Amino acid sequence: MSQIGVSFTPNAGSPSYSFTFTEFTGTELPRTYLDGFSFSNSANGANIITGAPYSQKYLWAISTPIAKADAVTFDAMFKAWDTDRSNGLAAAVAVVDDMFGPQVSTNAVFSTNPTYDRWGPAFVLVSFGLTEV
Repeated sequence: MSQIGVSFTPNAGSPSYSFTFTEFTGTELPRTYLDGFSFSNSANGANIITGAPYSQKYLWAISTPIAKADAVTFDAMFKAWDTDRSNGLAAAVAVVDDMFGPQVSTNAVFSTNPTYDRWGPAFVLVSFGLTEV
């Protein structure tokens, strides 16, 4: 099954949060690459590739309907992550993504804060962005 898991344990140690997302609003895959390099040609025609000396980082743009109670818990996870981050702690969520190709297991930070929209009487559409660290 194609899914993305996001989990976080705050510095305080509890509670531990874990979510698995299997439904998404669009047909595009949530995982892309962060644009971290550039390609150009020099005056004499040589190819010039610049960028950081490591592989491209992943970026996730996730928009998924979840139950209202789960949305409340997801918001609590974001607030716990943001509290750790604002206190100068190394705050990162764990991401396990097997939507496409080999499974990706890595850490990420919220690069777009979550937004919440009503999605019928029992669901909330949560949308957020993660960037691999």
